[in-house]
Amino acid sequence: SQITDEMQLQKLDIFVPLADINNYLKLTEAAGRICVSQWTGPHRLGCLFNHGDHVVAVNDLQPQGVEEAYFFISRSTRKEVSLT
Repeated sequence: SQITDEMQLQKLDIFVPLADINNYLKLTEAAGRICVSQWTGPHRLGCLFNHGDHVVAVNDLQPQGVEEAYFFISRSTRKEVSLT
């Protein structure tokens, strides 16, 4: 909510092991966007996500909501999932 200019946002592809996404990442929907609500990953992974980060793609697929994002994650056949 503090950023009013979309140009200030940076788009990154982050590759995360599927098991770590399932165990440590929580998503929510806010203002029509898919957002990170919690990341509790172990220190070995570092702080990959911050509360409020937007997720715009899962393995290059653009989900329309949180349920669809979790669906894309659950159907991933890769050992690592790409989140943009």
